[in-house]
Amino acid sequence: MNRSRLQIILLLGWFALCHSVSAQEIKPALPKGYLEVGSDKAAAIQQLCKATAETGLFSGAVLVADEGQVIFKQAFGMANHEWNIPNTIDTKFRLASVSKQFCTMIVMQLVQEGKLKLDDTITKHLPYYRQDTGQKITLHHLMSHQSGLRDFTSSFNYQGVVSRLSFPPDEFIKLHCSSDLVNEPGSIYSYCNAGYCILGRIIEKVTRKSFQQNLQERIFDPLKMKNSGFDLNQTVIEKRASGYTYGPFGLENAAYLSMGSAPGAAGALYSTVEDMFLWDRALYSDQLLEQKYRDLMFTPNRDVPEVKAAGGRPQSIYGYGWQIFTRRHPVTKRSTKIINHGGAINGFRAMETRLVDDDAFVIVLCNQGDAMGSTEVWNSVLRLSSELVHVVTNQPYRMPGKARMTQQQRMYQMVKNEGVESAIKWFESKGKPSGWGGANTTVAARLIQDGFIDDAIRLMEFDLKTTPGKVWLIRKTAQMCLNNGRPQKAILYADQGLEIKPEDESLKNIKTEAEQDLKK
Repeated sequence: MNRSRLQIILLLGWFALCHSVSAQEIKPALPKGYLEVGSDKAAAIQQLCKATAETGLFSGAVLVADEGQVIFKQAFGMANHEWNIPNTIDTKFRLASVSKQFCTMIVMQLVQEGKLKLDDTITKHLPYYRQDTGQKITLHHLMSHQSGLRDFTSSFNYQGVVSRLSFPPDEFIKLHCSSDLVNEPGSIYSYCNAGYCILGRIIEKVTRKSFQQNLQERIFDPLKMKNSGFDLNQTVIEKRASGYTYGPFGLENAAYLSMGSAPGAAGALYSTVEDMFLWDRALYSDQLLEQKYRDLMFTPNRDVPEVKAAGGRPQSIYGYGWQIFTRRHPVTKRSTKIINHGGAINGFRAMETRLVDDDAFVIVLCNQGDAMGSTEVWNSVLRLSSELVHVVTNQPYRMPGKARMTQQQRMYQMVKNEGVESAIKWFESKGKPSGWGGANTTVAARLIQDGFIDDAIRLMEFDLKTTPGKVWLIRKTAQMCLNNGRPQKAILYADQGLEIKPEDESLKNIKTEAEQDLKK
């Protein structure tokens, strides 16, 4: 081979090599904080879940499936702190509002059987229901959160009174699910637990069986979901997790909640991550419901907008018991179809996500909840679920940040070390108010416990100033003043609350007791 020919061959080889390198996809560097999934998804998931649990903001169980196969399942934290019992894969967790999808499944089964119609009204099946509204509200409205009813969970006495009591089902519906309409039925999406309590009762009337029996016979037994059920307080349930509130000053036992009448069909189920995977797989087949009826469940009702509290989107993303939307990855811009639902109830949080186009599934069950005015645990569960979706779809993901001092902890320390006015000044410039008011009620309660009564009342007064008109907060402030030897202030705030709500018996009683204290 002559020299010139050799040079040509080498030159051609060099050009080929350059072309090969340039043709390769050169991935840009990831933004700070993002990680590549790598070849081992399970290892990435393990790292992500472990780091989230170490923040203290997650305790529970996780299962992730990819292409129909479970690739990760593990439990974290304690099922019961008092007995030092850890969570396990078969620990049973309350599902809260994730329960709603089981209710809609039974409704749609009855529609398939011809026993119900989507345009049936409430009064067709519950004749005692008030006629003026019950004739307007259909099963479609109830399942899609378009009933126009006020949600009983937003009432001032729900947490302290209603949620703790057990009611006969029809009495509960008459008392707490029959409000005046906030919106015309079918005009707007507004999340409403009352609608699902009504649906549960309609199921019972039509089938002549309890909601629990329907769940067992129609869903749990056919799918062999042996670790799922209706969570009645009086029932002894093996391996049921205890629920805890993650407060700024440590974990507390979650407040008692009567599960039968409320939340009932809207949120009283329990399950395990493995049983929820069985449920996910069944939703791909006709085993429980024909395709055309499943399609209705998984089709967003876009003909109505959302209320501002739900995001204010121009079109609802809610089907029947599920949210359906597309999420775009912030880095890769890959779009992923999401079918999901979350749940929040005293001591528990849950997030379930189906990725039907990817044949993947993510379930996060947690036996911790948030204190009033806080969303730290809820946000932690949402972030974990979101990042797990990224991992299972091979998208860059982020690890959780380290646990930091909470706002409540910071306020408490500032009051004790620098004085209440300095703490308030800090809050005014850097604090995060609570949408429903009372951002500092937990701090005030702790200050009372430690003997800083005037500082605590000053914080409550500051909360009232920043979120005026909240009767529950006025009542709480008046009660704090009464309980701690400040009857004149108790009367002042009782009167303030009664101007807004003259019929409030609690405020009347506070005022009467405070007036009696002044006479002593």
